[in-house]
Amino acid sequence: MDPSVLSTIYYCCMGVGLLLPLAHVIFNFLDLDFDPGAGDLPLPFSFMALSFGVLVLGAAGKIVLALGGGWLLSLLIGVALGVLSYLALSRFVIRPLKRNHTLAPSIRDLRWKEGVIQLAVRPDFTGTVRVLNTAGSYVTYSARPASWVKEELPIGTQVLIVEVDEEKKLCTVCPFDSYREQLAKLKQS
Repeated sequence: MDPSVLSTIYYCCMGVGLLLPLAHVIFNFLDLDFDPGAGDLPLPFSFMALSFGVLVLGAAGKIVLALGGGWLLSLLIGVALGVLSYLALSRFVIRPLKRNHTLAPSIRDLRWKEGVIQLAVRPDFTGTVRVLNTAGSYVTYSARPASWVKEELPIGTQVLIVEVDEEKKLCTVCPFDSYREQLAKLKQS
């Protein structure tokens, strides 16, 4: 086989391997990924992994060809490395990412959770509250004071999230003491 033809094929593989994922990200087409769902099946199919495999095939084949390897050797090494790169990316990157479960609580799960004021909250100003998630790291949400809280809640104040507005992504908070006082008033009336 003519090395210039094979070299052109390798360049095309590298171009396709680079341009298709870029076009997929920019134009959001070719969503061909699927995961059979069973953990025992060999691998999920991923368009991005396939593009990476084609890119590696082209690059490895061209390198072997440029170093003086024969066309058959360059083709064998290119295909072998392309398949290995597809398998490795699918198995060790894409599969774990698809099975990743977010540990941050959804905003609707924050009601009656404890938090700490991160940015001061006032009746006329929306601040932020920091909440500990199940992974042990902090997540910050917008916060406003409860209707009975008239004073500013400074940074570092420990609060209770008493209401959540999912549409606005906003937590209504009050200091612990204020909540106990409000409960006592409601019990008396």
